[in-house]
Amino acid sequence: MNLTEMRTRVREDLQDEDEANYRWTNDQVDGAIERVVREFSLAYPQMESTDIATTDGSREFDISSLEGLISVEFVEFPIGEDPPCYQRVELWKTTLYMQDKGNGDDARVRWYKDHTLDAEASTIPTQFEELIVLGATGYLAASASAYTVDRASIAGKWATINFLKWGQERLNRYEKKLKAISRNSHVISKEFYTDA
Repeated sequence: MNLTEMRTRVREDLQDEDEANYRWTNDQVDGAIERVVREFSLAYPQMESTDIATTDGSREFDISSLEGLISVEFVEFPIGEDPPCYQRVELWKTTLYMQDKGNGDDARVRWYKDHTLDAEASTIPTQFEELIVLGATGYLAASASAYTVDRASIAGKWATINFLKWGQERLNRYEKKLKAISRNSHVISKEFYTDA
């Protein structure tokens, strides 16, 4: 589902489909979607593996090419050892420092990155698309309740209360589902290797 399709789904749930009289602008809807995609990325990021050349005699190497970097999971160097040789690493801005000195060969960096959702495509797995809709509609409904506080409405004061209640219910469901899939809420098994 691309951004245009996601925007349409959000508007369907909000019952905001009259193009001549939208309650929320496309920028507002896109902003809410962007916020939720970022939150989703932090909870359930994309996993990547990239080989980057080390410098002979240096413990540091540049990782500025890793676009959308959230965090580095581990670095394998040298590559192909049995058992694998994982480096102790420290990240400072776009420079990664590892325990051993490089020799010019590649180090394998396993890392987490942001998801993308734009006009062309999306990296969000299909099973989580409705989670994005849920969060975006919750944020938009909550913002609408704030907007209607001092304005005249056919529904009177109930418009504000209803928007807020509906938005909060959706945000509560969204936060529970996001927490359930978060990588931080699962136990991850890792093994450490000692020097031979």
